[in-house]
Amino acid sequence: MQKFSIPLSFSIALHAAVGIVLTLSMSFTHPVAEDLSLDAPIIDAVVVDQKTLETQVRKLKDEKTAQRQKEEQRVKELERRAEEAERERRQKETQVAELEKQTQNKLNEKKKADQAAVEAREKQQQEKAKAAALEEQRKRKEQERIKAEEQAKAAKEKREKEEKALKEAERKKQEAAEQAAQEKLLQEQLQAEQATRQQRRNKQVLTEVQKYEILIKQTIQRNLIVDDAMKGKSCRLNIRLASNGLVTQVKELSGDAVLCRAAIAAVKKSDTLPVSPEADVFEKLRDINLTVEPGL
Repeated sequence: MQKFSIPLSFSIALHAAVGIVLTLSMSFTHPVAEDLSLDAPIIDAVVVDQKTLETQVRKLKDEKTAQRQKEEQRVKELERRAEEAERERRQKETQVAELEKQTQNKLNEKKKADQAAVEAREKQQQEKAKAAALEEQRKRKEQERIKAEEQAKAAKEKREKEEKALKEAERKKQEAAEQAAQEKLLQEQLQAEQATRQQRRNKQVLTEVQKYEILIKQTIQRNLIVDDAMKGKSCRLNIRLASNGLVTQVKELSGDAVLCRAAIAAVKKSDTLPVSPEADVFEKLRDINLTVEPGL
């Protein structure tokens, strides 16, 4: 409530001041014809003061709105940080729980291994106690033990070899996937770059074609013999050019017949027309349609 009391009080004071000014302006304004010139500055002053007050009110409202928006943005940022901190805390708790679980599993495994070792030692002691009377049986048991150890060792080696092969296969699979992704990305980048270069070149070609069309028209205009009857008329021609600018064919498409004959004569008189040495630009000039107009 306190953060709104000061702007509210100031707003009330401004409205009260506007009311006082309006009251005074109404009380001291007399509709007398001979005093109009004297009252005009007072009315202007009142209007100016009112506008100033309205401007200040709008400014206060804008500042209040900006302050509220800034506060809302700050609150949202704090909420975002709190959510991020909570998420990190939960993640760390999950990691700690997983580590504790792994530690407990290792302890259980060690306990089982220790128990197995104790049982093995007890069994070995029992076998040694019986060794004197049961030598043959001891030898058989020893052979069985050696065989079991060899089998266990072979099984362990096989398991380790399989795990190593699995890890190697996973590594190669991951490398292949990463390489494929990189190649795909490079290919996409290359295609995008080629498309960009092609677009840029297309714009350059279009500009060059427009330039040479203007040069061709200027060459035709220089050789064009016109009279007053041709003014205001036009002729559209089709011109075919060789790579050196030699005119191989020119024919009338539409327009004034007299002007077209004069334009065709001007083209033939030129013998060669300006063409670009660049192949992609010339390709668009090889077979072009132009409009000939006297005086243009």
